[in-house]
Amino acid sequence: MNATNIDIYSTNLMLTEEQMIENKVPEQVIPRIVRLRDIYNYMLRNPLKKDREYIDYIQARYKSDEGTALSRRTAYEDLEILHAIVGSLQQCSKEWHRWRFNNMIMEGYAIAVRREDAAAIAKLAGQYGKYNKLDQEDAHDFNYGQLPKLQFTFDVSYLGFERIPGVRAVMDELIAHYTKSIYKHIKEDADIVEFTEAVELTDSVTEKENEIAKKIEAHADATAIR
Repeated sequence: MNATNIDIYSTNLMLTEEQMIENKVPEQVIPRIVRLRDIYNYMLRNPLKKDREYIDYIQARYKSDEGTALSRRTAYEDLEILHAIVGSLQQCSKEWHRWRFNNMIMEGYAIAVRREDAAAIAKLAGQYGKYNKLDQEDAHDFNYGQLPKLQFTFDVSYLGFERIPGVRAVMDELIAHYTKSIYKHIKEDADIVEFTEAVELTDSVTEKENEIAKKIEAHADATAIR
């Protein structure tokens, strides 16, 4: 058994014979794929059986091309192929068992519907709903309670800065000054000036800024003394 054979078996395991012919599967391989599919379905129906029990099933159900009982070696090869494709069903997860249980309920439900057995239909529907907890609301716990509470503050000391005494008065003075200054028209000027031009400050503007800076320093010193 090589990787090429495994690819052929895994790709065509669930296809019909007509589809396998369209896929140009070798004629002598198609009967074995059909046999592997039946064995696989048997394994799904009986996931807790041992490998030797699967071998017994294969030998009891299938014959060789000569009409004799299928050899034990061939049966083991079949099982080895399926294990390589779908893994060992003896080590299947709880999720697989859940899926299988739901599948069993649906199979029973289909039989009950065909037989028009209202009692069985109601019982299986109840089991399906109870097992899948369809009568319960889905939990949507986003752990909002674990989010830290936000507190807003204008105290700059929380950021590691020193507080400026009388900062509100300084802000009011600056706002009052610059509102009356030429800076009021700075946006209008910016709309006119091209981005490629360099805007230089005149000596008068620079001098005015120096005066303002001195007033701010004086105001800060006076406030600190008080």
